[in-house]
Amino acid sequence: MKNPLDIQLLEELSNLEYFIVKAPLNSRDFWKEWQDKFSRAYMTRTAIKKLLRTKKASYEEVSKYKSMIELYEDVLYYLELLKNLALQMRGVYSPEPDTEFDDEDIDLDF
Repeated sequence: MKNPLDIQLLEELSNLEYFIVKAPLNSRDFWKEWQDKFSRAYMTRTAIKKLLRTKKASYEEVSKYKSMIELYEDVLYYLELLKNLALQMRGVYSPEPDTEFDDEDIDLDF
């Protein structure tokens, strides 16, 4: 008999399978699939946050929904990593998140 924790892990993986982008990174289908999955994760996280702000919930419900928010933030992070990788494959590199540009960083010599 399988360990109950193993069964729960398989169930969780099955639930998260929707968010796996299966199209190749360098295909047009990637962006369509990525946008669909990103939008769904982002809007679900937004709905959960709104629910927590507007409805009275028990401690258990609040705890459950907060863990769901963390899950969707992990999914969004995964999708952002995929997006950045796909852009890098096209030669587009985004600056580091902490990078700030000012006038001295801009090369005006053409």
